Amino acid sequence: MLTVQSSRSCRSYHLAGLPGDDGLSQASKGSLARLQMLVEGADFLGAEVELTKLMDELADPAFADERAIISASPLVMHIKDELRLYREVAQHCCQFTQPDSFLLYSNEHLHQSIHGSFDRHNPRVFHYHLRMVFPFQLAHVFSVAFEEELSTEWNSMLLKTPELIENEQGLHTVTSSQASAMLGLLKLDFLDRTQRFIDVEGGMLVEYVKTVEEGYDCHRPPIKGFKRVENDLKSIWAACGPEKTLLLQAGTVQLPIPVTKWLATSIGGLAGRHLISNMVKTAQRATQPGNPWDKAMAEDTCGIYSKLYQCAQSPASLARSRDRECHLSNSDFQRFFNRTLPH
Repeated sequence: MLTVQSSRSCRSYHLAGLPGDDGLSQASKGSLARLQMLVEGADFLGAEVELTKLMDELADPAFADERAIISASPLVMHIKDELRLYREVAQHCCQFTQPDSFLLYSNEHLHQSIHGSFDRHNPRVFHYHLRMVFPFQLAHVFSVAFEEELSTEWNSMLLKTPELIENEQGLHTVTSSQASAMLGLLKLDFLDRTQRFIDVEGGMLVEYVKTVEEGYDCHRPPIKGFKRVENDLKSIWAACGPEKTLLLQAGTVQLPIPVTKWLATSIGGLAGRHLISNMVKTAQRATQPGNPWDKAMAEDTCGIYSKLYQCAQSPASLARSRDRECHLSNSDFQRFFNRTLPH
């Protein structure tokens, strides 16, 4: 992935610095400094480990005041907010279908499906849930979605290479892109910020994509002639052993026009027949020697691919590989998201 200098202007928080020195030991100050470095790099699962360790060391009632100072700090409160987001993303992805949803696309042979449902309050809002299995390793599959500068290799709806506006170790990014659909009838503009969490123990990468809201420094209006799409996309990329990957995705899209069943099934069918199939073909291409993703994966500038290789070899991943079709229930994932937040 390309790197850019980030001002963090689109982050959902502003670091107010570390707590004051009063009442804190040197050991706690050192832990808080490490926490801030992890947060600066958008590694909130790493921050959770460090914070849990710190709170365990201060478990004795004699350290109650020190615990209270740390817990009330803006830094720690933000870490907890991001960890709640991580669990919220997982909860949505694990709700495989809604009672009022209908099938938009299905390929049982390849274990792919898209279900959708209308929003009860806004006719321009549509919800969908995607499930698909890739017969390839997690790192290769995710490289296709992750390397923005190569996304036109598989996404024929894109009009040009997306612009990477912000990038913090690949875990927090802001991108701008334009796409065309329905033979040019829909000209769509995207301005999205993405937060990623890599859970090596759970053998998965959890991802949240949301449209940049007005008021942020990095917000920009859509290009003339294009309509901004409001995105809210939650994904779990789960390794199922070293040779398969399961993608669960729950998304909400707000289009510039009311969504009808015809429009939903047309776009859903287009996404299934072209985008999904192209992504699978491209993931296969990414496993072949000399492919366009080879260089980025070998350089691993953000250190993400090394972690994804670890995910594929984790006990959780190997346990999921026993089901050849990756027909997993909520319980296969929930145990990783139900951990108690440090307090």
